[in-house]
Amino acid sequence: MDQWAPRLDLFHPEYPAFQCGGLTQYNRGAHHLDPAALGGEVADWFNAKVSIARAGVAAYPAWEPAEAARKLLWLLSYDTAGIKRAAPGDPLAQRGKTYGARPGPAGIVTHLHVEGHTLKDVLLLALPPHRTAGDAPVWEQPPPTAVRTREPRGRLDWLTWPTRRVRLRPPAEDGAGVDRFALHDGDRIPGDAWALAHAYDPMTAWSTPASGRGRSPLRFTDESLGVPKPWTAALLLEPTATPRPQSSAVLQHAVEAAARGVIPPDTRLRAVFSGIEWGTQRAVISNDSVAVIELGTAGQLTDPDQRGVMAARARYAEAVQSNLRRATREISGRPVDMVRKRMTLTNLDYAWERTTAPDCTREASAREAATKEWRDTLREAAETLIYQFPMDPRLQAKLSQTCMNAAPPAEESSQGAARRAEPRRPRRTPPATRGPGRPAGGTYEAFGGRYTLSQISNLEQCVVSYNTLRNRLTDPEHSDRRWTPQEVEEAATRPAARGRRRTTGSDQ
Repeated sequence: MDQWAPRLDLFHPEYPAFQCGGLTQYNRGAHHLDPAALGGEVADWFNAKVSIARAGVAAYPAWEPAEAARKLLWLLSYDTAGIKRAAPGDPLAQRGKTYGARPGPAGIVTHLHVEGHTLKDVLLLALPPHRTAGDAPVWEQPPPTAVRTREPRGRLDWLTWPTRRVRLRPPAEDGAGVDRFALHDGDRIPGDAWALAHAYDPMTAWSTPASGRGRSPLRFTDESLGVPKPWTAALLLEPTATPRPQSSAVLQHAVEAAARGVIPPDTRLRAVFSGIEWGTQRAVISNDSVAVIELGTAGQLTDPDQRGVMAARARYAEAVQSNLRRATREISGRPVDMVRKRMTLTNLDYAWERTTAPDCTREASAREAATKEWRDTLREAAETLIYQFPMDPRLQAKLSQTCMNAAPPAEESSQGAARRAEPRRPRRTPPATRGPGRPAGGTYEAFGGRYTLSQISNLEQCVVSYNTLRNRLTDPEHSDRRWTPQEVEEAATRPAARGRRRTTGSDQ
């Protein structure tokens, strides 16, 4: 701290903390430092100070230095994509602007950290020891000057990435605080940002296709209603030797720490998920979702069999949700979007918390009773949705019988899970189905198979309409472009902007 104290000075004249001391033209007012400003015009409905400042009616109040420091870090992490003012000397500048700026590394993934009893627990559980040669946080590097396109040096460089060139205007001697600041595009990330985030940020959670090719941020909320799924964290509790679809380095670190006895067995642990939902082209933030999900105790995480029980219960919830929607579409013939919104399992937080209690996973008899209670709760919730769905009562009865007769996945130990993960024959590509609009002309590799756009739009993983998917995967300037599986999966899993009835070809 003594060595690097000058680099952590918010208003140092040469190298202010997390900023660029060479900037002297302050092109943004105080309201641009408010996180609400990243919500676009919609934010004006919820933040009167930002709305008034944008309209020029009154100035946004200056920020106290401590608060300005916190907002600075928020801006560097989550600033939106799009057109930005070019920093002096930026090689990609066009008439003083840059195009295609990306959000910061923190804004493009699902984050996950594990909470214990104390702040020390949080810090030690969130950051497994890892430092490579040459790696350094931004304050230990030379002050940023010219904007570069470069590879990260390691985890510390990635977590403090200078995604924007910023400088807060120091308060005048008689001033109240920070009233203006400079904002320009910053260092650019080459290649696949998701792959870099997976490699350098342990506080992330990922979903991987069964084929093992590619990955995307794990969704912890339902794609239709945005409500958290309380069993999501347990999906990450599969044994470490299993090539599982979901993964999280920080949760694996917590399990290993519990197994070493570092954490007292009775310590109740929670997984805290967070993720940004973006509008079209990530130009605005439409939501900032956070969910705190029970993991059980450190003692439970130490026992592979108890982890397997919780993982199996989570898989059962996923299976019930998936089967319910699939059967509803087939039997009712209702639109996909309507089925997703009406057939979403909700209000199961307390039921999940009960099923993760130590007494519900430790002994065989209690384990069996708790599993039955969890299954009964899920089936009751599904029954309620079925009989609230607008269709003929005879079809409701048929749907109920179809869903309730589905066999649940068996609870298993770590050895059983490993056997289940042995290589399986490739999944057959489903027959082509006609989605909204005209059929797609070609096929795309994604989600472990090769599908037409119409087939992708009907997969459970897809959260957008056929038209939105088609527009995102249309390149008017390069009609023969080949899309990578990661690009196709991102186009299918990134929610569309709320409040828009249609998308355009620029939504890619």
